[in-house]
This record gives sequence, structure tokens and C-alpha cells, in this order.
Amino acid sequence: MSNPTEVGSAIPSTDVESAYELFAPLAEKYWGPDLHNGYWYGEQDDTSLEEASRRLTELVADRLRVGPGDRVLDVGCGNGRPAVSVGTGTGAQVTGVDVNRSALAAASEHAAANGLGDRVAFECADALDLPFRPGSFDAALLIESSLHFELDELLPSLAGMLRPAGRLVLETPYAKVPMNERMRQRTAEYYEMIQAVSLDTLPRHLEVAGAVGLEPVEFLDITENTAQTWPRALERLRENWSEIERVLGSEVAERAVRVVDDWRAVPEIGFMVMTLRRRERDSEAG
Repeated sequence: MSNPTEVGSAIPSTDVESAYELFAPLAEKYWGPDLHNGYWYGEQDDTSLEEASRRLTELVADRLRVGPGDRVLDVGCGNGRPAVSVGTGTGAQVTGVDVNRSALAAASEHAAANGLGDRVAFECADALDLPFRPGSFDAALLIESSLHFELDELLPSLAGMLRPAGRLVLETPYAKVPMNERMRQRTAEYYEMIQAVSLDTLPRHLEVAGAVGLEPVEFLDITENTAQTWPRALERLRENWSEIERVLGSEVAERAVRVVDDWRAVPEIGFMVMTLRRRERDSEAG
């Protein structure tokens, strides 16, 4: 697990909501509205960044194994694009939670614009203190949001929200080896910038999951499939650099690019999609 050391930076130290509001408008414009990794099948795959991001959302949604009448929880839902995609593709009822009220307002507008205002809803809530009855959901998903929480606090909270045999699907960065000082130094500035707190190995995920009654269903390493995300996004940013500098200032803009460059280049960091299922005999635990 990583608790990054403090590093001097021109990037303002702030909370998760403020960090989102600083970077999200530019990211949505040049990265794509889904605000997460894309998924490509290989180097010859010329799929656009936006379509590749939707492809990753679909990959996660397929593993939820839900349909009409089921309830899904999207943790760290942001602007609601994945939640609406899940609702559209599965017919399930989706509830997205986040701490960013601006993002939640945009999410509600997006759901309404897609005719899903009655089936995809959003609430301001902390993932560690969810305002729902235990066992309220048939499935839950997190797309690149689990790194904002300590794993041994997050998984117990989510396990309690799932019905017996309910599924939890995580798409997240993970440490391929146990955290060491070199990795902490390489990741510290990035974690400070996005207000993240944890980076855990696969065995650590399985250990914490097992302790709260979640059993593994599937593990996919998608490191290579997501590798084109940052180079493609960076190319767009450089093509529109005058606006980036105008919004962020040249020093912050260049530092942000360098920090993400450094993060994506750490060989011990990968990306995974992990599917967990709540054991029926443990359904009353937690």
C-alpha cells in the first residue's frame, strides 16, 4: 500500500473535489467525457480515445451480470457517463455516488438528456459512509476511483452494500510488486495531484476481499490494452496547448504533464479489472 511522501510541486495541493474541478473540464474536452482509460486490442487498433473509453466501460459493465430489475451502485461516478452507459446497456437501475456536487449535477443532466432520469440517479455520498441499507445492491462498480480510499476501509463498506452473490467490479491501477521507496518517490507527485492514497498489489486486494466475504471471480491485466490512453491524450493536449496554458498557467500545465508522464512510465504499476462476488454464507457479515 502506498502513502506517497510529500514532494514540492507547482501543482496546488487541494481536496478531491477541487482537483476534479481544476482538471476535469480540460480532460473532458481533450481526453473524452468518460474520464478514464481506453481499451485497445493491439497496436494496430486505431479506435478513437472516446470509443476506446466506452469500450472499457462496456467491459466493466459486462462483468456486473445484471439486467432489468437489478440495482447497481457506481462508486466515484464523477460526471455519470459510465453510470448512464451501464443503465442503457443492461436495463438495470443505477445509483451513482460521489463527493463532487458539480460533477453530480452534470451527471443528473446527462441521465435526463438520455431519457434515464427515472432509472439512473446520483447522490452526494462518501463511499465509506454510504446512506443505503445493507444488501441494497445486486452489483457495484468502481472505475479508477478505488485509489482514493484505503482498501481495508473501502472493501468492507462495499461488501456490506451487496446482496448474497452480488458482484463488485474494480477497474484500477495496481502494484505488480510490493511497494518500495523508489516506487513511492515515483508516484508521490501524481498521488498528490489527484488526491489518491493507495496503490495495492493483487494479493493485497485478495486478502482484504476475503476478509470481508468477497471471493475472486476473475482477474484481467489490462496494462497493455490501456497503454495508448496517455500518449493519445497527450497528443491532443499538445495540439491545444495554448488553451491548456491559459487555464492552468504554463508552470502548472507542464508540471502536470510531467507528473502523469512519470506515473505512466513506472514499470511496476499495471491496470486491472477484478471481479469479486459476495459469498452467500457471509451475506450478513460486515
